[in-house]
Amino acid sequence: MNGKTRITSSILLCLFIAAVAYLCFARPDNLPQAPMYLFGLPMDKLAHFVMFVPFPILAYMTFVNLEMSIWRKIAVLTVIMAAGAGMAIGTERIQSVLAYRTGDVNDFLSVCIGLLAGGLVILCGILIRDCKKKQ
Repeated sequence: MNGKTRITSSILLCLFIAAVAYLCFARPDNLPQAPMYLFGLPMDKLAHFVMFVPFPILAYMTFVNLEMSIWRKIAVLTVIMAAGAGMAIGTERIQSVLAYRTGDVNDFLSVCIGLLAGGLVILCGILIRDCKKKQ
């Protein structure tokens, strides 16, 4: 990736983390009201899923050099996924000690599924790019 792309993705990653922090730690009365369920699924869990899909994508764009070997890219993606899970554990732990929020293991699981979805998008891109290089 060129320098401008890396700078842009770095800024977007920082803005993403700031937005997640706001959404996770703001008082609930400061957040927009949403329906309780969407397509029969709890909106809270869907929000956690959607909120974390971009993390692996933005982090990958920030930290990976496209000239790295495929195995190094996958290793970096694994570290990014672990960092995302760590961030999710941290937010749930902090929420559990805030008087106006609660920590929820199901929120953590929703986040992990979102991370996995974003990670799979990146992994598919890595594999497709590697296959095209070999042709």
